[in-house]
Amino acid sequence: MTRRLVLAFVLVGAGITACSPRPRPVDSSSPEARAATLATRAEGEAAEGRLRDALDGYREAARLVPEDDRYRDRVAQLRAAFVTSLRDEAEPALQRGDLPSARRAALALVEVDPDSPAGYHVLASAAEAEGKLEDAWAAARTAHERAPADVTLTEALAALAMKTARFAEAEALYGELVKSDPVMVEKQAAARVEFQVQNLPALARKAVAAPRVTRAQLATLLVTLVPEVASARLPPGADVATDILDRPERNALVKAIGLGFFSVARETHHMGVDVPVSRSEMPGHLRRVAALHGDPEDDCLVAPAALATCGILPETASRQVSGREAFAAIGATLRLAR
Repeated sequence: MTRRLVLAFVLVGAGITACSPRPRPVDSSSPEARAATLATRAEGEAAEGRLRDALDGYREAARLVPEDDRYRDRVAQLRAAFVTSLRDEAEPALQRGDLPSARRAALALVEVDPDSPAGYHVLASAAEAEGKLEDAWAAARTAHERAPADVTLTEALAALAMKTARFAEAEALYGELVKSDPVMVEKQAAARVEFQVQNLPALARKAVAAPRVTRAQLATLLVTLVPEVASARLPPGADVATDILDRPERNALVKAIGLGFFSVARETHHMGVDVPVSRSEMPGHLRRVAALHGDPEDDCLVAPAALATCGILPETASRQVSGREAFAAIGATLRLAR
């Protein structure tokens, strides 16, 4: 009896085994199997420090099995680690002057993480170091577009705007920085001045660039910058200087002489068109500007020391005035006389 029961259980078990489905073999060509193989290989590459290869492997695995969150999460982790390693490579290379290495790391950064400003910022710095200012501007602008609130990127872009003569952009960028850093007011003002100079007529731009502004150049600046000088009607019978007749600044000089800025020598009929303007002359010229502009008296305009105290014209060791100093002094006087 016992043997029959045992035999019956064996036969039943055999029948169950025979009826149970066999384990299906894994298809090595299936997306899941290929993704698992790639992930295994990628982990080995990551352990060896080959983060780029590991990232590529996991990206392919995530493409093959997009519903598997593990692959997507690992892609994000490896991308972050790779970006960090590239930054750690790019910035020291830039500091030690190894521009090719810095550029390679930066280009890899841009490829791996195109939405980050880091790679573009390094590319801009490398291009600037090589004197390729237009390339630097383009990269810095892209970096700023990626992170417009980043103060460092904004300041870097503003500095490049100044170097590439984009003074309107520089003024706007420094204006953004002024909101959080009052020190940037001076840089914004400098950008504004450069923008104004950039838009002057050719003769006036040449006058501003002069290391020692002459009477002819000051006359040009007065006519260009002071509306009351430009529009003034001169009384008949004004003195005529013979040394201005063939000068391109002739009309400006006639106005300046007629309004009393310069006098004509009776003996020679010359007014000294190429004589540099002295620093001691400037208070008188600026008082006349203020008077024409509607403010005939101001304590800031009484003497060179007062001009310096009021921030109109600095005191220096030079007895002459540069074109840029004259330009700034006229502008400051007009603002003072409003």
